[in-house]
Amino acid sequence: MKKRQDDYEAFVAKFERKRTSDDCYTPPEVYDIVHGWLSEQVDLRGAQIVRPFWPDTDYRRVEYPDGCVVVDNPPFSKFAEIIRWYLERGVRFFLFAQHKTIFNLDAPYTRLVCGADVIYENGAAVRTSFASNLFGDTLAMSVPDLYERLTTAMRSKDPLPRYSYPSHLLTFSDLSRCASHGVALSIPRSGATFVRRLDSQQAVKKYIYGGGFLLSDQQAARMEEALREADRLKAEKVASVAWAISDREREIIAQLSAGQA
Repeated sequence: MKKRQDDYEAFVAKFERKRTSDDCYTPPEVYDIVHGWLSEQVDLRGAQIVRPFWPDTDYRRVEYPDGCVVVDNPPFSKFAEIIRWYLERGVRFFLFAQHKTIFNLDAPYTRLVCGADVIYENGAAVRTSFASNLFGDTLAMSVPDLYERLTTAMRSKDPLPRYSYPSHLLTFSDLSRCASHGVALSIPRSGATFVRRLDSQQAVKKYIYGGGFLLSDQQAARMEEALREADRLKAEKVASVAWAISDREREIIAQLSAGQA
């Protein structure tokens, strides 16, 4: 009976909509904070606020009334495409953006560097900054007050549950932790068996995210040793690489400096 139930759940899962990093929908309290902060910086009176980024909606087919402002969280994978599309059509915008890639696009918009860790509706914690064409010729700016508001809101939220698994359960995150810190480890098939969840999770209908493997005593001991080594290597300081400015780049800097004099 249990095998039949597992087979049915796997069958149903094939038809579920697969979620990606683009499915980071904004919690209402976060949106209200961002909209409120923007209203203090820019005169939005009389401007219609448009939110075009919803599941299965093409932002290019949404109506953008004259003078409107898009304040929304776009699919991160289409960020550059969306920015260019709005700039070409003169659509005003204030968009959520992934913090680490906010400088990746060379285009005339302002990078508002915030770096607040925002927990989105799908549970993903994403370090967030913003992009806008509402701040004139400003290339980039820090926004410490917005950072403080968002960070305070995140601290007040109930924390997401954190799961701790016994050493005899192998998950993909364990091997990822080893790989990212230079520890090589291989687990033989004979020392493991696949499980979707532990018996202790069945009553509360929880599953192991991505599945897992029960390990023999010998393989669990090897896994524990590998994780300890990964943590040790992580703790070691890594020398940073210092990049120099070239003569050509110094000429560019000199020209920029002369224009600022």
